[in-house]
Amino acid sequence: MVLGVDSVAAWSQLGADAAIRLDGVEIRLVELELVHPVRTSRGEHRRRPVVLVRLVGDDGGVPVGGWGECAALADATYDREDVDSAFSTLAETLGPALLSLAKEGMLPSIGALEALRSLAPRAPLAYAALEMAVADTHLRATGTSFADLMGVSRDQGPVPVGAVVGESGGDLAGLLERIDALVAQGYARVKMKIGRDADVEPIGAVRRAHPGLFLQADGNEDYTEADIDHLAELDTYALACLEQPFARGDLGAHAHLARRITTPVCLDESLDSPQMVRSALETGACSVVCVKPSRLGGFGPALEAIRFCVASSVPVWIGGMFETGFARAANITLAAASGSPWPGDLSPADSYLRQDLIPAAVPAYDPRTVVPDRAPGMGPALDQATVDRHTARIVHLDAGPGSG
Repeated sequence: MVLGVDSVAAWSQLGADAAIRLDGVEIRLVELELVHPVRTSRGEHRRRPVVLVRLVGDDGGVPVGGWGECAALADATYDREDVDSAFSTLAETLGPALLSLAKEGMLPSIGALEALRSLAPRAPLAYAALEMAVADTHLRATGTSFADLMGVSRDQGPVPVGAVVGESGGDLAGLLERIDALVAQGYARVKMKIGRDADVEPIGAVRRAHPGLFLQADGNEDYTEADIDHLAELDTYALACLEQPFARGDLGAHAHLARRITTPVCLDESLDSPQMVRSALETGACSVVCVKPSRLGGFGPALEAIRFCVASSVPVWIGGMFETGFARAANITLAAASGSPWPGDLSPADSYLRQDLIPAAVPAYDPRTVVPDRAPGMGPALDQATVDRHTARIVHLDAGPGSG
């Protein structure tokens, strides 16, 4: 499958013919725990708070609703948005604006929703969550899955799945044990977080243990242009790519690195819009693209970026932000729609979250045979009781008698 204009148009037109009355918007903060602390060059994460958006309405007298999930993390060391700022943006700006946008109380289409993007130009993660909630509502109202909307064939093969491991923290034996287990489980790729004090040695140890492993390294902006010669040592280990070693705004340094090393350079944090994807490729700052719908500002911009990469024969893969199983299922569908053979960050949520917000997969999840979810909506329905149990904060916004 090659993602084309039809998929992009189908997304933009989603809900154009709908007549769903929007009654209210709910913003929640749920507190979840990670199975293992995730160490990166930017710090360590032990918990995973998640901001959720829920829309409530009816379609011809039939109650309907949908969910959106925000990718913002507990703090702003990785993105300028954290859970607190994203919650505030949704509760104070985007949520009320959605209620105001609803003409005669009707939920707008995805295309019409774009009018709200300029209200929060520095909050793409929050906007992406709202976009997801609107799309999920429209899809559930019509009994349509995200995979069907994207034209993903039921005969399409399984989506390749990658796993992520944090920095070794000096524990090489523990690192190798975790990677051995991931390989044994059938993961098609492992991405290692690296930093100045933990890069060549752990990568070398993993490569010696697994000579044929599809292996990536993620620098999370920990290096500077002065480290280029040091990073060139990684060429020895046949990495699939080196991801985001330098600051997100420094495309020049990444272009310099790309000319110096044979390992392909991949960008992630730098890519916050389809326009930036084009700029990065045109300047030679990268030759591999990590697509994160949340950072790009939603699935609409993500589809545009993927289409451009596919048309330019640029390898693309879908990144992750330790999502719940709901948002991860949407990313699996996006990976299937892209047609890319590169494994993405698509491991099951229960491999990194102690408690997921969707019911456990039946049959048990198998990394070698993951396929897009076909239930109506962007992903599997969230379990309301589990969401309620983990909710730490909630804001209700009602349409009110004067809406529209």
